[in-house]
This record gives sequence, structure tokens and C-alpha cells, in this order.
Amino acid sequence: MADRDHALQQPMRAMLLIWLLLAAASCRGRKAEAVVVAETVADADADAVAETETVAEAETDAGLGARIDVAGLTDLPSCIVVRAPDGTTRQSDDVGCARRLRPASTFKIPTALIGADVGLLDGPDTVMTYDATAYPHQSHWPDGWDRDLPLREAMRISAVPLFRRLATQIGAPRMQTHLDALGYGNRTMTGGLDRFWLEGGGLAISAVEQVDFLSRLLAGTLPVSARAQEIVRAALPTEAGAATTLHWKTGTAREGKAPWTAWLVGWVERADGAHVFACWLEDPGDFDAVRSHRMAFCKGALARLGLFTAPDD
Repeated sequence: MADRDHALQQPMRAMLLIWLLLAAASCRGRKAEAVVVAETVADADADAVAETETVAEAETDAGLGARIDVAGLTDLPSCIVVRAPDGTTRQSDDVGCARRLRPASTFKIPTALIGADVGLLDGPDTVMTYDATAYPHQSHWPDGWDRDLPLREAMRISAVPLFRRLATQIGAPRMQTHLDALGYGNRTMTGGLDRFWLEGGGLAISAVEQVDFLSRLLAGTLPVSARAQEIVRAALPTEAGAATTLHWKTGTAREGKAPWTAWLVGWVERADGAHVFACWLEDPGDFDAVRSHRMAFCKGALARLGLFTAPDD
């Protein structure tokens, strides 16, 4: 990048040199000679600029550093990162997509992964047990959170009490060891073993890091058993599109009166391979509105990229 900036500054340096040489030549009576020298320098600088522009065009063609246009999709703070099958990554905003935010229920993916790796989950249909004593029913809970459920259904409805219990079964030492090995976000468990991904200023991860983690999960290269990765890939909810399949997980949380952090992460399976993505927005509205805005923004961005459109959209 420094070389490119230097090259782009060359025409200005050349113009200054022309002026100095012409001034010197007028004093010494050698104006013609100075002009020839200056033109030679300018030609060399122009060649350097042309070479730099060629490199920049090649990078744009490859998708390196390209921006995802999300104008008109939301006025809220937001980000989307997409990694194509060839490894090319695009994002809507460098700064926003590098921000670490609490993962909320997207952390159910690594929780299930760790649970499977330590032998607590045998498959995507393993029944997760509800503990009414530790997690008594709350009136605001969605239907189904207060019962035993297969892993894939618990993942689909994002049954928080079942995954909080799973975290306690994993235990702090094994959880921390796996967070470190996975390199998941800031790897911090501050806030309590069964809620550090939801509140307490603990775990945080960026959209770029989410995409890296999911890309390794999809490739089966995470530092856990192949079977654990297979189980979690199979347990994620899916949605069918036109010759595509969306594999997804949501996550929504806030602390106090702060805006909600609303995630959608996963990948779009297409004929040309899997496009891994992570998307979030911050929304101060009510919970139902937040979920609607999240889907409108994230699916809208995927549709704009030509990656996924639901049949009824």
C-alpha cells in the first residue's frame, strides 16, 4: 500500500521538478535541455502510475478489498462480510466489520461443537434435557424453551436454557480450553459459565472472525473431532432458495437499555460452492422489530449480491 501511495504521488513530484528545471534553465540558457530531462522523469512517473493502476484493477477484479453496497438497506449501524468459495472476502465496512460484539445465540454453534467434541452430544438428533430447577419457565420465553428437544430443533428455536445447561455440563476448564484452541473472538468467559456470551461484558467476536470460524467449520479444519464438526453442520437450520440452500443461525442480545445486537451468520450453498457470511446490526427498537430489521438487512444484502433469494421474496 505504501508503494502504491508513493507511486500515485509521482506526477506531483514531476511537475515540481519541471518547474525547478525550467527556472534553472532560463537562468543558464539551457531551457530546452531542462525540458527534455523533465519530460523523461514525467514519463517514468507515468509508467509507475499506470503499473499501480493495473495492480489496483486486478485486485478489484479479484474482489480483494471490494466493498459490499448496502446503501438503502438500513440506516442502523451494521455490517456484512461474505467469503466466496475461492477465499475472496468482501465486506460492507472495514471498521464496523472488525468491531467485536457479543455473539449472543450464534455462540450456540461453538457450544454444540464443544459439547459434541467432549461426548455430550452424539448426533444432530441427540435430545437436550431441560432443567426446570436451574432454569424455571419465564413468561417471555418463546414456545418450546421449557422442554426436552433434539439438538437440531433446539438450534432452530434457539432454546437458551438448553444451551445454558449444556455449558454447565461442559464445565469452565473444558470450555476455556476449547475457546482458546478455536481462537473464538476474545476468548473471554467473564459473566458466568452459562451466560458469558449473552451479558456481563464477556465474550465478543467480530463479523470477520465469525466468517473465519465458520469457514473452518465448513472445511472441517477446526481443532476438534471431525464427527463434532459434522454434527454441528447437520444441526444448523436451513432455508431453501432458488437452487441454493441457506444454512443459518441467529443471535440477539442486549444489556440494560443499550441497543440490541442482532446477528445472522452461516453460509449459502450454491452450485459454485459455499459462500460464508456474517451479518449484524444494532437496533434500539423492540425485540420483534429488531428480528424483522435483521432479516430485511441481511437477506437483502445477500439478495443484492445475487447469493440467496427466498422463493416468496
